[in-house]
Amino acid sequence: MKLSGFIIIALSMLYVGGVYATHSERQVHKTKEQTEQQVKYVKKLLEVSSAAQKVKASEDINVKALYRAANNLYQNALEYIEEGENAAAAESLFHATEMMFRAVKVAGKQKVVNTNDRRLFELRLKSVKALLAAVQRIGEEKGLTEKTDRVKSMADAEIASAIALMKTGQPFSARKVIDNVYVEIKAAISELRSGDTLVRSLHFETKKDEYLYELDRNDTHQMLVTLLLEEKMKNPKTRKRAQKFLNKAAVLRKKAEVYAENGDYEKAVETCEESTKQIVRAIRSSGFFIPG
Repeated sequence: MKLSGFIIIALSMLYVGGVYATHSERQVHKTKEQTEQQVKYVKKLLEVSSAAQKVKASEDINVKALYRAANNLYQNALEYIEEGENAAAAESLFHATEMMFRAVKVAGKQKVVNTNDRRLFELRLKSVKALLAAVQRIGEEKGLTEKTDRVKSMADAEIASAIALMKTGQPFSARKVIDNVYVEIKAAISELRSGDTLVRSLHFETKKDEYLYELDRNDTHQMLVTLLLEEKMKNPKTRKRAQKFLNKAAVLRKKAEVYAENGDYEKAVETCEESTKQIVRAIRSSGFFIPG
């Protein structure tokens, strides 16, 4: 069954992403021989070209819809030719070509996005697994395996959820889940660190190693600010109260970096720890209690 002229135009507007003038408005006149040659070109474009291979390989629903529309328009053209309606056939072939080119363009963009999303997801997943292993080691060292086992169970479930989201083509949601797991594990490490300082349990070989650990802990708490305070900071009073501590934290962090650049890692560790404490105060001042 042929698609109506109205549907052809509607599909063009919907999928091509702009209001294209209809083929009839363009007044493109082709002879029967020219139209038959165009049929061969469009058939090759849809079935055996490199563009066709790229589009067929795509799992994106928008690409599939565009490709389906292009094929329907091509079939319309064949029926129009059989009925001797040369102008209508040329119009359908024109729109079929437009649809196919749009499908190729969308497929190309999607491939880049998917590759980047997959790479970022895998990097974060690797970090999460490494942190999870660290949490378990710390639990064994501190005799807190019951607590760290609970953290692992939570993380394993969330990791499985994130992987499932990636498999169903939802990279943004997957990244969000895995990022949250990352922060939760880092927060767990910070909690384990409180009390009888985890620094001794970790047995840093040098002060530089300890500084790098404190720097990473500082980054984690800054990430918590983003995740926990995004909504709270919309309130001017809350933002003003928290920003006071965050400003102090930023100044201290910068001082710690200068100490480290000059090789004074002992001072760098102390200053970085103080910076993190200021971040903790900012978070607590906004109504969230976290250890630290």
